[in-house]
Amino acid sequence: MTSGGLGTMGFGLPAAIGAALVFPEKRIVCISGDGSILMNIQELDTLRELNLDVTILLINNGHLGLVRQQQELFFSSRFSASKFVIPANFIKIASSFGIPSFELSNECSQVEILEQALIRKGPSFVLLQVEPDLQVLPMVPPGKANREMIY
Repeated sequence: MTSGGLGTMGFGLPAAIGAALVFPEKRIVCISGDGSILMNIQELDTLRELNLDVTILLINNGHLGLVRQQQELFFSSRFSASKFVIPANFIKIASSFGIPSFELSNECSQVEILEQALIRKGPSFVLLQVEPDLQVLPMVPPGKANREMIY
């Protein structure tokens, strides 16, 4: 399920909850960025209260990633209000709601951690830390048509 692009921040977690209610026999995976999940972080409480089979894979770059990318590509890397100065500890946040939480890193068996998160009943949370300068492509530049997409 998609909101139609990377433009609807906060869509992923509520949509995953809705999908889990419609398809209770399936494991739902929500892939979200740190900026997006912060728009509806309170829904972790709903997820836990309903004990839904949803795994959140959070891609954390410590930024509003698409905003940062646009500032880099189209505004001569003049960054403004796109970096989280005090980063959230998402593992502690998810754990505080009683959601089993895991972190993927180079020091761990990533496949094993993903399997643990995906096979358990109820919600789970997986954090993937990435570099802030990774780009999300393809993208349509601001004010441009789809035929002017950057790859």
